Amino acid sequence: MAKVVFTPWKTQAQLLAVRDQFYPPPTYDGPDLRSQACAKVSIWKLRGSLPHPVEATALLTDAILHDDAGKNSIFSIRATYSAAFCRFVTGLVDAKIPGMRKTMFQRAIDLGLPASFVELRHEATHRELPSLIVLRNATQRSLEWLWDYYWAKVDPHAAAAPPVSASVPADAEEVDGDDLGVKESIRDTLSPLVKGEEGEDQQPPRKKRKAQYQTTTATQLVSICKASRKGAVVLSRVLLDESVLVPAGRRLGDSLHDTFIKWEQLLQMITESHSAFLSTLTEEMVNDLAFSTQTKDTKNNACHEAIYTWLDHILRSTEWKSSRRLLSFSYLLAACEANPNHWTDMLKKVLLKEEVKRAKGAVSLSVPRTQTQTQTQTEAMIVDGNADADAGALRELGWESLELWDSRPLGVA
Repeated sequence: MAKVVFTPWKTQAQLLAVRDQFYPPPTYDGPDLRSQACAKVSIWKLRGSLPHPVEATALLTDAILHDDAGKNSIFSIRATYSAAFCRFVTGLVDAKIPGMRKTMFQRAIDLGLPASFVELRHEATHRELPSLIVLRNATQRSLEWLWDYYWAKVDPHAAAAPPVSASVPADAEEVDGDDLGVKESIRDTLSPLVKGEEGEDQQPPRKKRKAQYQTTTATQLVSICKASRKGAVVLSRVLLDESVLVPAGRRLGDSLHDTFIKWEQLLQMITESHSAFLSTLTEEMVNDLAFSTQTKDTKNNACHEAIYTWLDHILRSTEWKSSRRLLSFSYLLAACEANPNHWTDMLKKVLLKEEVKRAKGAVSLSVPRTQTQTQTQTEAMIVDGNADADAGALRELGWESLELWDSRPLGVA
């Protein structure tokens, strides 16, 4: 006997209509109907039996619509983003969900949810609210993930699907069609730089011309990453698999100094415009170190040594200091612990040292000081890398920081 399923919508057409309002087709040029979709979902919520992906999509979309500094304070915008994002992640990976007892990270891996989402949820729940840039990026990535996880399966043959998804068969693997086209675009964009590195008869360009070309290349790659839901992953795989960040024919112990000079600035430009790229790249790197099955002798694998050297450089060099806040330290550690080997053990030591430094830095910012140091302490409490800009925006809207509480016993003047 067929199982009866109760839904808050009367017909499948109603659900598809709401989906098209959340994810309008590329050819749609009408008014923005996302607020109507959120209102419809709130009504469905009252009826009960609302799937979590539908509710999460509405919450995340409503947070985006709330993102208006002219009407709302920066703090309320960050709080709204954080609440929507935390509910989205918790509803998927909550440890109290019936079934085998697993950690949130384990449940995330089972669902294909980026581990960085779990870490960001933990940060927003137990630490400082993440910066507005991080929250905006995480919300966009969450909506893209929800499309693949739920909405694309509602009607796989719908013609109104966002770009690329509708053309992929329902039973096809996620790595053909779409990814092949993205990969070819990335290869074409990187090709002049790669040939410039390998060609012996090509004259090296001047510094100014080289910088301009790198800027153009970075802009094109960022556009590709933002246009495709898996763009950052595909770009990371091209950089790692096609002798870009790991030179072809490299031997164990060879220096990567020239490779750093060649590619580091480009990677930083991409990270500045697309913050999700750095966390994706480092996650793909650690996956290669921890889960690669190409060889058992990982210690003498020159490719693994090069990947470890890149990770060590990103984690400890001054050039990447300002970008390290974008990394998912929890995932990198979890991957190292999941499959210990020579390079993951070394990477784990580096990660633990960096975690200690971060903890010491956070503690030093919270040490009480005298009244004469009030201004310095107020500035030191701004832990988030983007909080300075948020604080400036708050001051423009009439908000000011209060002096720190001077703790003393009752009755003491």
